[in-house]
Amino acid sequence: MKKFIWHIYRKINKLPKMVCIEACSLCQLNCPDCYMRRDYDACIIKSGYLKFEDFKNFINRNPYIENIELSLSGEIFLNPELLEIIKYAYKKGIKLTAFNGVNFNNVSDEILEALVKYKFIGITLSIDGTTNETYQIYRRNGNLNNVINNINKLNKFKEKHNSKYPILQWQYIVFEHNEHEISKVAEFQKQHKIDRVFFKQAWNSSGFSTKARNEIRNSRIKQTSDLEIHEIFKENSINLCLYPWLKPQINWDGRLLGCCCSTHSDLNTNVFKIGLKNALNSPKALFMKNVLSGKQIADESLHCLHCGFYNNIKMNNTYINEKHIKFI
Repeated sequence: MKKFIWHIYRKINKLPKMVCIEACSLCQLNCPDCYMRRDYDACIIKSGYLKFEDFKNFINRNPYIENIELSLSGEIFLNPELLEIIKYAYKKGIKLTAFNGVNFNNVSDEILEALVKYKFIGITLSIDGTTNETYQIYRRNGNLNNVINNINKLNKFKEKHNSKYPILQWQYIVFEHNEHEISKVAEFQKQHKIDRVFFKQAWNSSGFSTKARNEIRNSRIKQTSDLEIHEIFKENSINLCLYPWLKPQINWDGRLLGCCCSTHSDLNTNVFKIGLKNALNSPKALFMKNVLSGKQIADESLHCLHCGFYNNIKMNNTYINEKHIKFI
């Protein structure tokens, strides 16, 4: 009965049932294209991790929330309070994911088993190569052997507890230096019991090379449709620009960012201090929604002004409308 009442409350107030909260912006790797490394002074994410007490209070104050995405800028497994977060979410019936990505280099056995026992829904493994030599070219300071060891341990815990969770998704960012290993992905996927694979172009590239395209299409992997999805901007833009309505991004310290692309400006409000409903209805949060809906024009106070996804919907006049958000 309580769940139904909160569902009605959420619908009436047009609140999301899912949010993204950065669990940890710390990372032990040094990937050259990472905005946290390349532009740290200008990036407003900063280094830190989500405290269990903040997470607990957020859940208790917003009982209509059903799903929380924990990954974004860093490595969630560097959060020293992650175990308590996972346990409490399970106790409260909250589904957790880390589909934005983890590097999976350093994970304790206790956390690995907790992912299974407490039904952590799924994680995206960021692995750009099938050999350590190739993997380390981009994932600097990482070690693929550590990642494989953790995947294998996790799979043993899944067998022990007879669970399909967490679902394992593999993100393979394609570079010139790792194109030659795409043909080995299917075998690697099968060997390490990874549920799904998708190939993604590097942010600073103009698209997949002809060689990469051919390798992907010949790789015997089912999910080849992602080849097009990740290469064409407009296929992703409408989804990302729905974040303020569908799954608003919250920084590890409670600051409301709006979406996962807002790395250089926040929305001048803190969810942990004033509550999610009040934060989503704050002046700058409403301004972002109006900009994405085509009702107002972006200015320097919003990261949208310099975002390729927003500029794409602006150019194509595909602004967010009631049809896109009717499911909220």
